[in-house]
Amino acid sequence: MNEKIKQSRRAFLKGGLALSAVGLAPAVLAKSSEDNAIQWDETFDVVVVGSGLAGTCAAIRAKENGAKNTIIIEKMPVLGGTSAISGLNFSVVNSHLQQAQGIEDSAALFAEDISRAGGYQNHRALTLKMADTTTRVLPWAIERGCRFHDKLKSLGGHSVPRTLYPVNGGGKGILRPLRRFYTQDLQGDIRRRVKFDKLHLNARGEVMGIQVREQYFFDPNLGNDDRENTTGTIKHYRVTKGVVMAVGGYSRDVEFRAMEFPNIRDYIPTTTHRGATAGALKSLVAAGAQTVHLSLMRFAFDIPTEDLQWGALVDPKTGQRFISEKNNRQVVAEAICNIMDRNEGRFPLNIYDQDGIDNFHDKQRLHLALEEGMMVKYDSIEALANGEGIDLTGLAATLKRYNEDALSGKDSQFGKDMAALKQVSVKRAPFYAIKARPKFNYTQGGVLINENAQVINRDTAQPIKGLYACGEATGGLFGRIRLTACSCPDAFAFGVIAGEQVAKA
Repeated sequence: MNEKIKQSRRAFLKGGLALSAVGLAPAVLAKSSEDNAIQWDETFDVVVVGSGLAGTCAAIRAKENGAKNTIIIEKMPVLGGTSAISGLNFSVVNSHLQQAQGIEDSAALFAEDISRAGGYQNHRALTLKMADTTTRVLPWAIERGCRFHDKLKSLGGHSVPRTLYPVNGGGKGILRPLRRFYTQDLQGDIRRRVKFDKLHLNARGEVMGIQVREQYFFDPNLGNDDRENTTGTIKHYRVTKGVVMAVGGYSRDVEFRAMEFPNIRDYIPTTTHRGATAGALKSLVAAGAQTVHLSLMRFAFDIPTEDLQWGALVDPKTGQRFISEKNNRQVVAEAICNIMDRNEGRFPLNIYDQDGIDNFHDKQRLHLALEEGMMVKYDSIEALANGEGIDLTGLAATLKRYNEDALSGKDSQFGKDMAALKQVSVKRAPFYAIKARPKFNYTQGGVLINENAQVINRDTAQPIKGLYACGEATGGLFGRIRLTACSCPDAFAFGVIAGEQVAKA
């Protein structure tokens, strides 16, 4: 390790929370009263399960803090999980960019922004810990190769500009440099196609190791890969310090998520990677882990949620509105799921006139939607109704009422503040239509950890010795709605914390 990294490490060290019934079989968990009851194949200081941002940070910090025999295991053939295909906008408190611009910020303010967005349903101590940790994580990440643009983003829900965005996107700008540092500078080992199956606990409920399957081949064609896939060779890894679960969320697990949120059918798309299933979460529950917020899920749209408000959102089957377009993303997405459940899975449409389009907040995403054909331009409402397969009579009646309400400044159906929206209506050609597709992109729920990233036992309310978790595998940090640009600071902060704490065990 070079002298700069050594110095950085010394400075860095100064800086340094009941699952619904899902049919868990008793065989998921292997308990053993004696260490020698299991034939161990290999022994490690630390095993990190998952190769995304949280897991990579955890493995780096574990090795940097003395757990030299640390490995990362990944069930998929491609590394990085959802982190590799995410933008990874990084919201940071008191960054060098904020300081240079004289922007006053604090961990308390950031935590309050997250709490407010989440309806104050979050575990605030976790939120505050994450916010505070971002300050020391940013320079640490930069010194290990991460690169960010020298301009802050000002995003909705954030009281001040605090969001950095990586050069060349999250995969290239953040994850690859960290992985390179782990494998080259620290000589860290990453094993692909190794699937975590279950934890081995002793009679005291402490983690001794894990059962995995090497040479496992994920099969996306199976109804439930975690249950039906039997590929791979069973091995048992012993750990002397602990296991860090950085297994991500369960957005791709249609069976599991339908139990938590029945209206999320398989036709609701997701932007997460293929391996985002609930198998690892179920194994943690079988080991006694407390869960939180499993029915809370985050949605995104092809256009920013803030720009839904400039048009009329209609059910294509009837041509009628069904909700205020100014509601938050969660309320709108849930209403859309409900409508689709009743109209054979047809996506509702948001309809704009030219005035609405001119008021869009995010012109870049607007132009992208037009270029890629997600949004279609029409010369008349008649052409739009015909092109999108909407009942013209119903649509015409809906827009007549909508336009009258816009002129009066008051939405007589759903209470949208039309006056605050400059009385923008849907009457000036050309007209535009875009499918309102809520894409399932994040799960706020997971296992509960404490501020040291230790997993909490649901029976004792105490940490499970030797078991840590970080990133999207955990729950409770955000509440009902996850504020934008916050999955990255969560993964960074609690990945770092988990690595530091497991190394001390």
